[in-house]
Amino acid sequence: MNMVHTPGGALLRAPLSITRALWRRSALIAAVLLAGTAATVAVVSRLRPLYRADALVLVETQKIPETFVAATVQIMPEARLDRLKQQVLSRDRLWALIEEFGLYPEARARQTREEVLEFMRKDIGIALERGWSTSRPGAFRVSYQTYEPAIAAEAANRIALFFVAENLRQREAEAKGTSEFLERQLAESKRNLEEQETRLSRYKALFNGELPQQEGTLLAMLGQSRVELQGAQDALARAQQNRLALESSLKLAEAAARERREWIRLRALMTGRPPESPQAGAPPSPLEQARARLAELQSRYHDTHPDVQRWQREVALLEQAERAAPPPPSAPQTASAEPPPAPETPDAEGERIRELRAQLALARQEIEAIEARRKRILEEIAEVQLRLKNVPIREQQLAAITRDYETSRVNYASLLNKKLAADVAQNMEREEKAEKFVLLDRARTPEKPAWPRKRLFLAAGSAASLLIAAGLALLLEWKRNAVLGEWELPADTAILGRIPKLRVRQA
Repeated sequence: MNMVHTPGGALLRAPLSITRALWRRSALIAAVLLAGTAATVAVVSRLRPLYRADALVLVETQKIPETFVAATVQIMPEARLDRLKQQVLSRDRLWALIEEFGLYPEARARQTREEVLEFMRKDIGIALERGWSTSRPGAFRVSYQTYEPAIAAEAANRIALFFVAENLRQREAEAKGTSEFLERQLAESKRNLEEQETRLSRYKALFNGELPQQEGTLLAMLGQSRVELQGAQDALARAQQNRLALESSLKLAEAAARERREWIRLRALMTGRPPESPQAGAPPSPLEQARARLAELQSRYHDTHPDVQRWQREVALLEQAERAAPPPPSAPQTASAEPPPAPETPDAEGERIRELRAQLALARQEIEAIEARRKRILEEIAEVQLRLKNVPIREQQLAAITRDYETSRVNYASLLNKKLAADVAQNMEREEKAEKFVLLDRARTPEKPAWPRKRLFLAAGSAASLLIAAGLALLLEWKRNAVLGEWELPADTAILGRIPKLRVRQA
């Protein structure tokens, strides 16, 4: 039937209209689809295939338990892998690999070295495997793609081995650097500790006898000195008392000798005879012996002592008996009133005086010695008291010095333990007993290219061609602005009849 023009856009408002439009342009759609598919096949067939090979690198944990040996390299695996990328993908290493395998010949001829290196970095892939975590490192894959499958596998293996070797080198270098750093710190700490020890020793030697730990010894010395002082004072009192006794005895002996000489003189005057020298070796009279004994006791005791009083009574009785004795017959009657003749003084009396004088000299020397000893003890007591007074001051000063020394000692011990642990960790890294990378699965030569995927490309090209053809058909029908069927008319439009399609025959 004839087409009736309607407002533009009615074509797209009815699914039947779209179907009618596509059906009307089916020949065009088929032609565009075939042309697009053919072009896709031609393009895909001309694309150069890229082959990708990947190697699996396992992150192997430390073989020795960390409770026995702690590793000095404590970098997280992700951070270590990022650092290794910078080292492995360095300019010199990649360029040596490019020259060894003859990669990117066209790019090397036309472009700069940095651009060629950037191409290779893009073709290298590093992907973490599933299960990677901070507590479970897992593994990662190193891949490389190029146009030659054998070269792709060899390059992937070489790059994976770069990661393994560089990881070992870096861990050993870091462990060695840690050990050397601790060694320098340990030497500095040892020098500081020796200085603190020297300072502490000098202080103890300089103020020996005033240190806090010597306070008990000083108190004991003070008590002992006070006891010695008391003993010296008692000895001094006894020596002074002995000196006084000897002086008294000497005075009595000298007085008795003077009385003896006076009596002899008076006797000589009364008898008219010259005084005779005392007979040598004559024994003293009982009265003289009693007087000598009484003088000796008086030099040692008071007059109220029983022995002194007894000998006083004895001397009085002897004196009374001597006075009552009759005079000798040769004496004249006029001399009856004279005192009785006293016995002659022996030489022992002079010897006793000399002995008393010698004992008195010894007593005075003893007193001087005791006085010197007492003075020395007082000086010692004053010195000990001064030391005790300085003990709190020395305690504060020594506490500051000891605190610095203890800090240095603890620091040195800590660094020494860390240095020993670092040496063990360094040996563990050198013997490859620590965490390391292991090439678990080497890259194999790929059997099919990774790009392009021909089936996917052909399907995508055909689908694109179909969409383009359909869009072109709808666009052409939309520009015609024609009614494709009665369903496009308004609902209240009355249809009077339908005219069949007429076919014109040629004569």
